[in-house]
Amino acid sequence: MDALLFIAIPAVEELTENTQLNWFHQSEAKKSHGYDTANNLKERFPEVACIAVLTGTKVLETQSELRIKNRKQLEQALSYDLEDQLAVEVDTLHFAYKKNAQKNLDISIIDKAYLEQIIQFFADQKLSLHQVFSETSLLSQAPEDWLIIHNEQQCLLKARQYCYSIETENLLLSLETLPEELELPEAIPVFTSGSFNLDLSLTEFPCTLLDDYFSQLCQYYSSQPPLNLLQGQYQVKTPKTWRLIFATCITGFILFSGFFSYQLYQNHLLLQQESKLEHKITTLYKKSFPKARRIINPVSQMRSKLKKLENNQVKNGNFIPLLAQLARVVRQQSNFQLNQLDYQSQTLNINFSTPSLEKLEQFKNNLTQLGLQAKVSSVNKEENRVIAQITITGGR
Repeated sequence: MDALLFIAIPAVEELTENTQLNWFHQSEAKKSHGYDTANNLKERFPEVACIAVLTGTKVLETQSELRIKNRKQLEQALSYDLEDQLAVEVDTLHFAYKKNAQKNLDISIIDKAYLEQIIQFFADQKLSLHQVFSETSLLSQAPEDWLIIHNEQQCLLKARQYCYSIETENLLLSLETLPEELELPEAIPVFTSGSFNLDLSLTEFPCTLLDDYFSQLCQYYSSQPPLNLLQGQYQVKTPKTWRLIFATCITGFILFSGFFSYQLYQNHLLLQQESKLEHKITTLYKKSFPKARRIINPVSQMRSKLKKLENNQVKNGNFIPLLAQLARVVRQQSNFQLNQLDYQSQTLNINFSTPSLEKLEQFKNNLTQLGLQAKVSSVNKEENRVIAQITITGGR
């Protein structure tokens, strides 16, 4: 178990470097308590996690059935939900909360200025403040259903799930006005640092003397600590928290670097593909327009050339009419395979294969019937196929 130093914060006295503070120290080896100044505590217990325990009168403890996941929205809703219980403006208050076993919210409310004063005091005294909670929330950790801790003029009362900080002279009245669902037991154990006299019919108060009431109270601190007031803007950045933040930043940096590297790799691949495509387009353009001397944008220039050919398609012998008429003849052929097509000087040169010389002659005649001039420039036979080259020009 890590060593813990509980420090009781006086209710009225202003905190200074000379303020005598009631403290309780707990470690695996021993437990000790006493009164000392903050400077002496720092020398006695260096680098020990401090827990500030406030008097119950400084903290309003209540509950809410609100179930909102977003913290900012929840805090706004709490201020409206609890407005009737608050005597001051909500802007001056700090709300701390946590879920209980019933899935409702246990809430502690404290004045911001008072909490900031305590935090500043610990910072000035160079004491490491890790938790802040009230005496009543600490008392709620006690195993007894009913319990009273008495210290001179002040009493802490635990009545099942409720805990109260009450002046001793008002304790009897408070017991008699408890909610109806809380039936007083036959006996309520009392831990007291002095004399305790209370006359209440049907209920006894067996007393146990204490050397120090604060030590008894602090020993109720368990592995499930009370509601810590240091939340939100007042949350303590522990080494564990900093390690988590650092690990999150490193993970984010690695993910970002990996994503950035992947994007660079993808861009490199795209640039390579773009370069290959540009090379192929330029080669095709040079082959299609061998007289071209300036090639700035082959795609745009190709479109421009084709548009010009399209506009002049009424002229006999131009590319588009020749290609259109050739397509009509090719559709009529069976087992026809076009190997190469080239257009230059209003002449269409095609290289193709057909099953026989008869099919070749038929193909030539079909072109002639469309008014084209077709001249066979070469004929070869390979593997039962006739490979021929024909020059086609415009009609008569």
